Amino acid sequence: MTWKREVSMKLKGGLKRHAAALAVAMGLTGLAGPVAAATDVSVAIISFSPYAPWYIVQEKDLAKDIDLDVRIIEGIAAKNAALQSGTIQCMNNTLDSIVSAKSNGVPMQVVAFSNMSYGLDKMTARKGINGPEDFKGTSYGADLGFLNHMWMLLTLERAGLSYDAADLVVLLPQESAAAFLQGAIDIDVNYLPFAAQSLKREGAHVLKSSLTDRTWERGLIGDVIACHEGWLNDNPTVAKELLRAWFEAVDWWKENPEEGNRIVAEGLGWDEGDVRLNQHGAVQLNLKQNLGAFGLEGGEALCKNLPEGAPKAPADSQGWGSLFNGEDCVNGYAGPTWDLFNKVYSKVDVAGSIIPAEEGLNSDVVAALRDDGVHEAYSSNKWIGRLELPEKYQVEELWQGIYPAGE
Repeated sequence: MTWKREVSMKLKGGLKRHAAALAVAMGLTGLAGPVAAATDVSVAIISFSPYAPWYIVQEKDLAKDIDLDVRIIEGIAAKNAALQSGTIQCMNNTLDSIVSAKSNGVPMQVVAFSNMSYGLDKMTARKGINGPEDFKGTSYGADLGFLNHMWMLLTLERAGLSYDAADLVVLLPQESAAAFLQGAIDIDVNYLPFAAQSLKREGAHVLKSSLTDRTWERGLIGDVIACHEGWLNDNPTVAKELLRAWFEAVDWWKENPEEGNRIVAEGLGWDEGDVRLNQHGAVQLNLKQNLGAFGLEGGEALCKNLPEGAPKAPADSQGWGSLFNGEDCVNGYAGPTWDLFNKVYSKVDVAGSIIPAEEGLNSDVVAALRDDGVHEAYSSNKWIGRLELPEKYQVEELWQGIYPAGE
């Protein structure tokens, strides 16, 4: 499967459902009054199942008066260009990538937090590297300005090392895994399924995962939904319905994981087992967890409201409060995390300017949904990844650094 390629294509599933057109076709226009045409909305994702509840929105026709078009645009630059041009209105992407884009002039704002890495991402090292104390003079593979790059930069900062203590080799995820296998780099900072390939190198071992590293407490490896600022200002009602449909789809998937996995797999063109693998290391955030991320009334951050059935991080694992105000698990982490990402990327010339969090984060839509009671209507907190994985994934090495010993 191709995860990072510079392409854009319109996927199946977005059939138009205009009642007025149907009435004309059936000769029944005299039996009903005028029906307003649905609003066209295009959303871009990459080939990644936590971004794919949009296919459930399409399949179940959840977005009222919206004709939803889901596009796969793998490249960050291509996705940003599509949003600037108006080809798409919203996108799913990592928070750090949105910070970078906003700081470089892309007119977008984060309106929701879609999912959190919860073991999906791994830092795999060659023999002899056992922690940051061994990082000096090593090389690591990561995509420039993407979450795996940010994770390593934060790891270096927390350890008191300079950002160039380890040398970045700019590689796409699949390229990084291949380079590590060939011995060309020392550390692969990656996510499943690519991280699993790196474990085939003799002596390779997982230093940590996003679960054991507790990155989920501060949203350090998490994903968001961001929309064009101008479109948000001009279409508040449409934006609200679009996000309501997203949270309904997420809630439905949690309650119907087998059928949801089928819909998502069909939309992405994947095997269902690959969907289960992705979801085994990710948490789909509900509206209450979104309110908690923004620090709004009625919400609880993910770290205060972990999904039912999800594995737990080791009790003695280290949080990230040292990079903030000393607290590891807090409501309202979104603003401080935005500011940290902006600061770090500015220092390594990925971010073009400093953009205050209040200019990049827009909580108006989720606040409006809360006022409508949506956070109570769609409140499931089940872990989609609870389903058993196919036999090909039942290998102990695959889960190194994801589950603590004995889990």
